[in-house]
Amino acid sequence: MNPEYLSIRQLKKTYPKTTAPAVNDVNLDVQQGDLVALLGPSGCGKTTTLRMVAGLLEPTAGQIFVDGKDVVSIPVHKRGMGMVFQSYALFPHLTVEENVAFGLQMLRVPRAEVGVRSLEALEKVQLSHLKGRRPAELSGGQQQRVALARALVTNPTLLLLDEPLSNLDAKLREAMRREIRSIQQETGTTTLFVTHDQDEALDMADRIAILNNGVIEQYDTPTAIYENPATMFVANFVGRANFIEVESVEVGPAGSYEVTSALFGRLLVGGAQGIGNQASLVVRPHRLSVAAVNSAHGGTLPTARARVIASSYTGNVRSYDLQLDGGQVMRADKLSTAHEDLFVGDDALISFEPGDAYLVPEG
Repeated sequence: MNPEYLSIRQLKKTYPKTTAPAVNDVNLDVQQGDLVALLGPSGCGKTTTLRMVAGLLEPTAGQIFVDGKDVVSIPVHKRGMGMVFQSYALFPHLTVEENVAFGLQMLRVPRAEVGVRSLEALEKVQLSHLKGRRPAELSGGQQQRVALARALVTNPTLLLLDEPLSNLDAKLREAMRREIRSIQQETGTTTLFVTHDQDEALDMADRIAILNNGVIEQYDTPTAIYENPATMFVANFVGRANFIEVESVEVGPAGSYEVTSALFGRLLVGGAQGIGNQASLVVRPHRLSVAAVNSAHGGTLPTARARVIASSYTGNVRSYDLQLDGGQVMRADKLSTAHEDLFVGDDALISFEPGDAYLVPEG
């Protein structure tokens, strides 16, 4: 396992004329060479955290260690970090090569070395053939890669990315996030990445910190965040989720729980440690099976009857909104086929594997 390279301890930021802190007692460890995503809704504190790491904001309290050294008192231009902003912040009057070389010139790197390192950085992002163009002559994706090359050329102590893909269209965003991830892995640069897009975080990050109201609700691998959410907020924010109320919770074998649901009966499920009776089951829509009541349906799984109240089609997936007895609505996703077998108004049976449900505390 790589050593911890960035360590944030009890970081706090309270802005003037406000009572609630924008960032409240954040603790975070990033291993050397990892890409960590700060993910959360607008106003959750993720960009404030990134800017304090960069030195653009002064913390109200707390410490920020980079490679064992507390950098809070070090000015931004001496931290040696590379940053890519949402707007890219390229100089319009400079060529691509001049934009990339700018940081090296500020560091007073010898001119001959500036030229070599600038071209090497452009080659990493596959833009050396456009070195003579100006930003206005580039596409959004090309501008983004220039900004990335400019950040990497100085061999930064940390690479900080502040929603750099938000100005791109959906298809280009997907291509660019894979490109950024590839370059980051190739260079081995420890990276902190701010995004509100859960797909970006799940696709790119080694670990994800979910922030809500200035607090980290969960910090874990993308798989653990999605499959084993620690809170209702995490389950609801990352991906779609169905929540099933439970009437009782008992500790089962090997860290499992025995729960009783009015809709699905008694189940043995997984869950976080220390959960009391105030809890709900999380079942992802693609984990639900849905079938017409007159179809062959296995009777061994927890099953409930429902009615289809809405249906949507997105090419490879058909999604159904299903209303159960008592009024609760659940979402089920299934791979689409050439012939639809369920329609709005149809009665259906929904079921799931107990191992695909996860218990989370309410509140």
